Amino acid sequence: MQHEFEFSAPLAFADVERLTSALCSVPGVRGVDLTPGGRQMHVEFDEGATSTQAITAAMAGAGYAEARAERAERSGGCCGGCCGG
Repeated sequence: MQHEFEFSAPLAFADVERLTSALCSVPGVRGVDLTPGGRQMHVEFDEGATSTQAITAAMAGAGYAEARAERAERSGGCCGGCCGG
């Protein structure tokens, strides 16, 4: 499953690193796609191993509770670059 989140402000390089690290530590997350300067993040995950609630909790734990969940998609893929997708 893939889920999209939107942030209220553009992400800096440090934000991208912090979010990528926090989300890739969640069991079941397969990939995180976000770029510095952007406001959107796509997360691909195994819905049998984790949930959007667990992902949102990991984001809040990293200091990003303000992100708004946009939509979920069952198909498609993310780059898988950070989590070994």
